[in-house]
Amino acid sequence: MEQEFLLKFLEVGTIDLKGDDTKLEKLRLTAKDLAATLRKTPSKTASFTMVAADPNVAATDPTVEEAMASLRKQWETVANAFSGRPVGILRAILLDAVIQAARSDDAIAVAFVNTARNALAYSETSDEAEIWREAVSEIETKVDARAEAEWATPEMITVDPLQYTPPAPVATTDYESPTVDQSDLLKKIHSAAGPWGSDPKNQYSPHQHPQQWAQEFANKMSVAIAETLDGMAEELAPAPVDLSSPLATLAKAVTSHVEKALASFSGATAGLQRRTNLLWWKEALYSPSAHASYLDLSPFEASALMALDLHEQVPTYSPASVSAFLRETIRCLPAKNDDQSNGERDVASLVRDARTKAFMQPFRALAAQYAPVPVGRGPLLSLIGHAQDSGAVDASTLLALSGVDASTKMTPSDWGTYLFRELQTARATSDSPAKRVKKK
Repeated sequence: MEQEFLLKFLEVGTIDLKGDDTKLEKLRLTAKDLAATLRKTPSKTASFTMVAADPNVAATDPTVEEAMASLRKQWETVANAFSGRPVGILRAILLDAVIQAARSDDAIAVAFVNTARNALAYSETSDEAEIWREAVSEIETKVDARAEAEWATPEMITVDPLQYTPPAPVATTDYESPTVDQSDLLKKIHSAAGPWGSDPKNQYSPHQHPQQWAQEFANKMSVAIAETLDGMAEELAPAPVDLSSPLATLAKAVTSHVEKALASFSGATAGLQRRTNLLWWKEALYSPSAHASYLDLSPFEASALMALDLHEQVPTYSPASVSAFLRETIRCLPAKNDDQSNGERDVASLVRDARTKAFMQPFRALAAQYAPVPVGRGPLLSLIGHAQDSGAVDASTLLALSGVDASTKMTPSDWGTYLFRELQTARATSDSPAKRVKKK
């Protein structure tokens, strides 16, 4: 039986409806409406999840406003029921709505898991930790099941039999065996027998000129027999048969069969090939987007590019272990002597570099395609891809738009993993059908 996360918020006391089931029903209807909205606009998954995960989100955030507007449709007097905007209730509704949508839409499920993993690492949800653990576990299990089907390599490949129907045999009912014209042959033999026959006759008599008669008889008989046999052979010669149509049909059937066999083989080995490519990439430590070795870059530059390069190599539906693979790959980079603060940097400086440094241009270009201009709580991709000013983002704006405090310290592996998850989220829920199809 599917869990209802609204009830879990009630159980831990995060929201209090004073035991009023009527109010609970209004919240349920609101969550249902928001889930329907999310299915129509999957790109809102990141904002819904980030707001739901942050107890300190501003009451004026656009996503909070949208949830409040939806709640008012079900509960007209809600504004009088609370002294202020019920952010806690709206967060619970948003999480329930996202889970409902994620259960029926794999793309939303991918976006929820990646966004929640990022948001929960930098928010204060200790009272709700168990609720979020259960929510992420349920949806991540669903995502991994989908990813396993795309990454698995079957032990055996099955190919359907060749689909070909041979042409019908040629009908032989109208065939007639050739016959010898006996009267004509008799006439020729009679003429060859002596001077009593019709022309051309044998002018010699066997009694008077036996030697000449025998020679002339042999000549005329050989001609008569040869003409008869030639006539029979001509009538027995087979009529020409046009095989171009059945051969073309057979060639088409064989071509289709081979194409299906190759497609089955390619699909069956795609997962193995993908894993092989990832191991090669990890060992080579070479960035195809920057055309440079990660070892020649600073750890934070390398980690950002590794997030981009890995995102380009894996499909949207990838197991959760891919993020762990990236984290461990980044940790394989050697530490630089000039690293500050034990290899950590604050988020504000990382975002500034991402918005301004030349090496991040490929990342910014993709982020601009994926994410809209930042309005309210949303991914860092919006800030990185739409850098309209000098690149600096003040602390209050950064916190309001991303939910991450500007002073938060990140290691290179933290930074790379964070960016990778945002890229996976954005591609999964892009409003453009072409972008969503890519890398599926």
